[in-house]
Amino acid sequence: MTIDDIDLRILDMLQRNGKLSQAKIAGAVGLTTPSVNERIKKMERHGMIKGFVALLDHEKMGFPLTAYVDVALEHPRFEKGFVDELEKLLGVQECHYLAGEFAYRLKVKAADPAALADFLQRRILTIKGVTRVQAQISLSSKKDSTLLQLIPDKEPKQP
Repeated sequence: MTIDDIDLRILDMLQRNGKLSQAKIAGAVGLTTPSVNERIKKMERHGMIKGFVALLDHEKMGFPLTAYVDVALEHPRFEKGFVDELEKLLGVQECHYLAGEFAYRLKVKAADPAALADFLQRRILTIKGVTRVQAQISLSSKKDSTLLQLIPDKEPKQP
């Protein structure tokens, strides 16, 4: 699927506020509401829009701790089972396949260090093939965003 500048503007608006009405989007991009609706449906069908969610404040929800957990596997044959098990674990927000000493890096949310330790012992280290984990706890987050830059910054005007 090819996308045009209007699609990019629609996507940019939706990623900033998924609750925007299609009528407001239509007014901003110069289309009718049914045209915007069809474009959004098309982008959903092609997987460009994966879904619409509410972004929760993890601290206010009781999960102030963020940890990055590196996971070593005994052998690559355990990768599929490992990933399948991770899909069941809501505490794991991200899973990245790595090059290097560790096979995967996980982003995990927890209530506190004890809850993180329990999660690692009871959930991660019990997955078949996991041989070792190493966790780094984030002390603070300076930027946490889901936004992609879809529309290029305009060049600065010359004085």
